Amino acid sequence: MISKCANPACSVPFHYLRDGKLFRMEYDTAQQAPGPEFGEADTRPVRKVEHFWLCGPCSLAMTLIMNGGKAETVALEPSGLPHTRAS
Repeated sequence: MISKCANPACSVPFHYLRDGKLFRMEYDTAQQAPGPEFGEADTRPVRKVEHFWLCGPCSLAMTLIMNGGKAETVALEPSGLPHTRAS
């Protein structure tokens, strides 16, 4: 559940979708899944989906990227290209 802005330096609480930007991040993880026979284990990728939200002011200057299965906020240069990490 989303409770606040994904920017670690921001503490704006999430109340409505009308302000800011919502992100849906997907990534694969290797997990033990039960095999076809009882007791067997099969390691296969499992798709994980997480949702993040940047408040209005943060969404104007930042975006989110996935870095090794972890979402990170990234400040944007005026040209719109990633520049420096904010987290």
